[in-house]
Amino acid sequence: MHLAARSLEQAVPFVFLLLFVQVRQHLVGFCTVVWLTAALFKSNDFIRKQGALKAERNPVLLALAAVLLLAHVAVVNWLFWPEQLWRPLLLIPPAEVPPFWHALFIIVTNDILVRFMAMAVKCAILIAHRHSKGLNNRQQAQVLTLIEYTSLLYRAFVPAPVWYRFFLNDEAYGRLTASLTAGLYLTFKLSTALDRVLLFVSAVRQAVGKGEQYGTEATPEEVAAAGSMCAICQEHMTGPVTLRCRHVFCDECVSEWFERERTCPLCRMVVKPAGLRSFSDANTSLLAQLF
Repeated sequence: MHLAARSLEQAVPFVFLLLFVQVRQHLVGFCTVVWLTAALFKSNDFIRKQGALKAERNPVLLALAAVLLLAHVAVVNWLFWPEQLWRPLLLIPPAEVPPFWHALFIIVTNDILVRFMAMAVKCAILIAHRHSKGLNNRQQAQVLTLIEYTSLLYRAFVPAPVWYRFFLNDEAYGRLTASLTAGLYLTFKLSTALDRVLLFVSAVRQAVGKGEQYGTEATPEEVAAAGSMCAICQEHMTGPVTLRCRHVFCDECVSEWFERERTCPLCRMVVKPAGLRSFSDANTSLLAQLF
């Protein structure tokens, strides 16, 4: 036990030395990925906060954020033009077989850039729907959700050209092995991408529909029986809606409520059916798509 611990202790400096050499050899790419990752987290947090502000959103800041995000896409492609980052974005394999670390850099960078483009579109949607209420607010939520599922679907396919070219390396593996590994990768990729396709189709159907209806327009008698005060905002009801459980709320209030919940705010009866995960808060998935 003591010998194993001693060996591990002696190996730690060597591991750090190898790590330092790898970072030094790929310093520009490493720093680029760190910067883009930090920008991704910061931008996502900013857009979510702006989305929560509703009518108080700052359109100037949102427009500036969209411009900066698209500028990142353009500048990174310009700086790394010899690496031809644009080819995988168009689902075209690299011209030459990339080394492993180079392939990983292309995939990680493009994965972040695709999210930057999707976030820029979300900024435009938040500006256009700054004063959305009721049904319009639900339509905004459906559009934001569709944008995110479109991004997820596209991101699922962006790594495929790079890994396909990486595995299809006749010189390193031989023609038979290279063809077999490339074919197996594409088979695995198509099987895993099927889930993304189904989610995207569901998001499209939801977006092109008339929107979810949580209840019916309340009659004057139902509003009077409910006390004319919305239990959510504690103000006089505007556009009152009667849910299936017969409780009455403002259309805008209950629409925002069902962005997060499925049950009535008072009796907890299930009103909204289970379905797609909503990205109505303009959130962007931060999980990297590496394969």
